[in-house]
Amino acid sequence: MERRRLIAAVGGLALLGGAVVVLRNESAPPPPQAFERFLADTVEHVPDTQRLAAPTGLELTALDRTSLRATWTATDGIGHGGFEVRWNGRTRLVRGTETELTDLDANADVHVEVRALDAMGNRSDAVTAAAVPRLAYDETWQDGLVQPVDVFDGPESLTARRWRVLDGGDTDCLGLRPLNGKRLEITCDVVDLQSNVPVRFGTPAPDGTTALVSLTTDGPVGNRPGEGEFLIALLPDPAQDLGHLARPFPPDAVVLRVTPFGAQFFVGDVENGMGATYAPPTPGVRHRWELRVKPGVVVALRDGEKVAMATADLPWTSARARMAFRQAQGTHLDVFGVGGVPGTPVAASVVPLGPSTTEDGAAVLGNVADSRLAGASSVRVVASVVSQRAAPITVELGTRSAPAAVMPPDLGLDPNRPTVVYADFPLPSPDPNPKVKLRSDGGVSAYQAHAVIADGQDARHPLPRLTDRELPAPLVPPPSVSVVHESGNDSEFPRFPNRGKVRLAVEFADTRAREVAAVKGVEVDLDGERLVVLPTNGSAGGRHEFLVDVSGLAGGRHDLDVRVLPVDERRGVQSYEQTFEIRPL
Repeated sequence: MERRRLIAAVGGLALLGGAVVVLRNESAPPPPQAFERFLADTVEHVPDTQRLAAPTGLELTALDRTSLRATWTATDGIGHGGFEVRWNGRTRLVRGTETELTDLDANADVHVEVRALDAMGNRSDAVTAAAVPRLAYDETWQDGLVQPVDVFDGPESLTARRWRVLDGGDTDCLGLRPLNGKRLEITCDVVDLQSNVPVRFGTPAPDGTTALVSLTTDGPVGNRPGEGEFLIALLPDPAQDLGHLARPFPPDAVVLRVTPFGAQFFVGDVENGMGATYAPPTPGVRHRWELRVKPGVVVALRDGEKVAMATADLPWTSARARMAFRQAQGTHLDVFGVGGVPGTPVAASVVPLGPSTTEDGAAVLGNVADSRLAGASSVRVVASVVSQRAAPITVELGTRSAPAAVMPPDLGLDPNRPTVVYADFPLPSPDPNPKVKLRSDGGVSAYQAHAVIADGQDARHPLPRLTDRELPAPLVPPPSVSVVHESGNDSEFPRFPNRGKVRLAVEFADTRAREVAAVKGVEVDLDGERLVVLPTNGSAGGRHEFLVDVSGLAGGRHDLDVRVLPVDERRGVQSYEQTFEIRPL
């Protein structure tokens, strides 16, 4: 059982809150149990009088031949109770205004119905649409992309010939989910995917595009709503060999930062304002992002609509694309491609090094195994260092050495700020399993480092470990609870008067889960005694209000326990606890 405790202050009431999830793992649904409405004598239910209206504008689009993305508009912009989606004999409850239907028959007509729900599980009239996935799919999105594009459906899609995975040695950063075959899933806090395919400016297309990057993803989503983000970057040499991409961004780099609420460009480290906003992404619902380079400007598109733009007079005509994910666990990647002059992938792999230890006055980063260097033409050592004093740094690879160059931007060595340095060495190495060291009179140490190996075309390295994961079960919406006294008097906070009524509001917290579990009802206990049982008839969200007479409560502490019960009891119960005080007489 997981509990979270918090302290809140609402309407002159001292509140302590927590959330509890009780999980059950039965393989088959237990038989339904009686769940009848009950209100204690001191409780009055305040019904929601908002009119339930059907959604409008249902549209079906296809990002491949066996799926459909359904989008619609909530009437008057309100969708507090969620929506029910039906297709091909299946039903799904969601909170947002989009969902993706996968693993469809490419040639079959798919009929889709969407209904709005209220807090009591009532359904509106349906808005309907139909489409054949194969016919709805528009292949022209690939126009201008260098073939083949990357389809992230297994470990082979991340071969070192085309990709470098920068996971800091965390081998549990990537997984696979069974969505239209399989899709790559981000499963750790920080991971970068560096493309080895060069992006080269080509002849301007009719819209002026000279180079582009395309990514199909449902992100950014994450464990903490609103915090996840991903970056799409074009990095000129030598910036493509950086470790995790972070500010300050390299000069002349183009970075598109995408959050759940908007997108913005950085050209170098110059931040442009946020572009257009959009609804937060829904897990499992893909959108196609494009970064287009045009003369003097870069443009970001989401499903063909411009969401960000920045002026950019780029001094380079070739770069490498990178995707970087931050706090974006659960984000899925589907298809990636670049456009411009076709270029041959430059095979490269990464060997993690560091943090440094001290040996004979040098900062030792570790060894590079001969098996990783076999057949390679060169190796670049990259290290994020701090130095007590400004002094030249020498990089050693076995018995060879080279002066370290500073990776732009060069802000100078500093004991409190990391500086990225690098050095190149041709191969083969005269030393077996060469040791990597840094030497400097300035007192240098490295916290992060890696070696970028220019592999031969026949190099064979272990593929990234991708863990197969089942689709997540429908999520029981957690309750959000507030209590306000009818007087609204805060003068004697934090104690509550021993007279009148309080308004208890139970709202199903908005969740952007791929699917929401149908809710059987809500239970409320006060000091261990049943206060409310309210059936909600398979709802997905909404708000419930009750007036509770507190004039008969004794002075001191009182405990509220609010529970949301799913129709399918295997899904678990979401609970929220609050504690308040009544002022003694």
